Amino acid sequence: MAVFFRRLMPYLFICFALNVQWLYAAPGAHGPDGEHLTTETSQQFSLLPRFETFSEAFELVGEIKPNALVIYLHDYQSNRPVANAQIELETAELSSTAEFIADKNHYLVEDPALLARLQQDGNHEIVLTIITADNADLLTASLAHSAATSHDETPDEHHHDHFPWWTLAVGVLLFVSGVLFGRRGAAK
Repeated sequence: MAVFFRRLMPYLFICFALNVQWLYAAPGAHGPDGEHLTTETSQQFSLLPRFETFSEAFELVGEIKPNALVIYLHDYQSNRPVANAQIELETAELSSTAEFIADKNHYLVEDPALLARLQQDGNHEIVLTIITADNADLLTASLAHSAATSHDETPDEHHHDHFPWWTLAVGVLLFVSGVLFGRRGAAK
C-alpha cells in the first residue's frame, strides 16, 4: 500500500498544480462581457469629463472631448437611440444647439465658447431642452470638471499586469519532487 501511495503522490501534485488557478476564478468573478465585478478596489476615472441625466422619456449622456461635446440620447423605456431630435444646451449665460450625426448615431456641439466654459474647472449646471416629433422634455445635469479627472494623473494599476512568481516556485518544487519520487520508484 505504501508503494501505491508513493507512486500516486506525483500525480496528485500535478493535479493540484493544474487546479490552483481554478481556485481564484470563482463563479461570478467576471461579468458576461469579461468586466471585473468586485476585484477593483480603486475608483474608476473616466478618460473624458462626462455628465448623465434622465427623465421618464429620455436618458442622455454627454462627453466633453477637446474639440466637441458628444451627446448620446436614448429613449428611456426601450433604450434605443433617438434620432433627429432638437437639443438645445444651456449653461450659465451660454447656449448652443446640437447637430445630429446619423452615421455615428449621436449629437455634436462644436461651439468653441461653450466648450471652453465646460472645460474650466468647477461645477457646471447644464439645462437641456429636447424636442422630438412625439415628445418634449427639459433635463438638467451637473458636470464636475477638475484636474483630478484627467487620466494622466491616475495610477496605472491593473491586477493582470503582474506575474505570480509563487507559481514558478511551486512548479520547481513539483518538478523536483516528481524526479525524486520517480527515481525511488524506478530503483525498486
